[in-house]
Amino acid sequence: MTTFRRLVAATLGVAVLATAPVAAADDGSRRDPGYNGAPTVRSGGPVPTMNGVPCVGGHLGTCTGFAQNQPDRPAPRARIGGTPTIRP
Repeated sequence: MTTFRRLVAATLGVAVLATAPVAAADDGSRRDPGYNGAPTVRSGGPVPTMNGVPCVGGHLGTCTGFAQNQPDRPAPRARIGGTPTIRP
């Protein structure tokens, strides 16, 4: 009976360990622009810039400062329904 319990415990342990990395993996569907809106450097692509300053190495603090000082995006003023020529 103890051999059976060990086998069941080992099987459950392997199953838990095998599914943990899969559950924690990011599928890439979440697209974060980075911290504070600053673009992040991606391997193998062009270097992102902000206001003409490359966001790498010694300019990363400058790039972060530019991102923090950007104005908020205005909310769209669109409404559903009505005609576009008649205003309330």
